[in-house]
Amino acid sequence: MDKKYILNTKNYYRELYIDDKKRPVVVIAPGGAYKYTSERESLPVARFYNANGFHAVVVNYRETIEDKYPLPQKYLAEVLKIVKADKRCSKIIGLGFSAGGHCILDVSLHDYGIKPDLLMLAYPVVTSNPRYSHKDSFKFLLKEDYKNKDILKHVSLEKEVKEGAPDLFLFGTFTDEAVNVMNSLLLLEAYKKANCNAEYHAFPSGGHGLSLGTEETSDGKEEKLNLYYSDWAKYSVKWINYKLKA
Repeated sequence: MDKKYILNTKNYYRELYIDDKKRPVVVIAPGGAYKYTSERESLPVARFYNANGFHAVVVNYRETIEDKYPLPQKYLAEVLKIVKADKRCSKIIGLGFSAGGHCILDVSLHDYGIKPDLLMLAYPVVTSNPRYSHKDSFKFLLKEDYKNKDILKHVSLEKEVKEGAPDLFLFGTFTDEAVNVMNSLLLLEAYKKANCNAEYHAFPSGGHGLSLGTEETSDGKEEKLNLYYSDWAKYSVKWINYKLKA
C-alpha cells in the first residue's frame, strides 16, 4: 500500500481498507520509544483486524525524530481527522502500543480537535512519575523540555483523565521489564476515579513489545512468542463488537 504523507512531513500513514463498505477503522500507533516505529506492531496487527472485518490504518508519526511534543500527537490527530472524513469509516478505534499508546492516549485526553470513539492500549507508556516512567520515551518526546516540570506533569497522562474519556481496552504483562505495569494500573485507577469505563487484561508473564505474541510478530525470537498472551487480540475483537452494539 502507498505511503500517504502527513502535513508535508516525512511522517506517513498506510491504509488497509478491506473494501468500500462502511466499517469501523482500527487506527494503529506502533511503539518505538518515540525514537522509531515498530514494524512488528504495524502491518501484522492491521492484517489481523482486516481478517476480523475491520478496516485498518497504520500511522508512522515518528519519522521526524527532530520534532518534539506535541508534534507527534498533531500528526496522529491529523490522520484521525482524515480517517473520520472517509466515507468508509463508521467509527474510529484507536490502538496504541507502548509509546504509541502514550501518543494516542494524549490525543484522546487533550484537545486536538478529534479523539477516537474507542481506545485500545497495549503495554502503554503513561506516567512520567520517576518511580515508574519509561524515561527514554519522555526524553525522545520532550528533548530539552524533559527537565520542565510543568510539561512533564502535562504528559503524565494518568493525571489528565476526565469524565468523557473514550472507553478503554487495556492490556499488557505483569512482568514487563521496560514499561512498568504500574503505568497501566495508574491509568486504570484514573479511569475509575473519573467514572470512565475500561476492560483490563494483565497477563502473568512476558516481556515488553510482544505485539500479537505470535510467530509472525516474533521475528524468530523466542522471548517475543507468547501464545497465552496472544489471546488479547481475540478478546479485543469481542470488546469492540460488544461496545459498538451497546
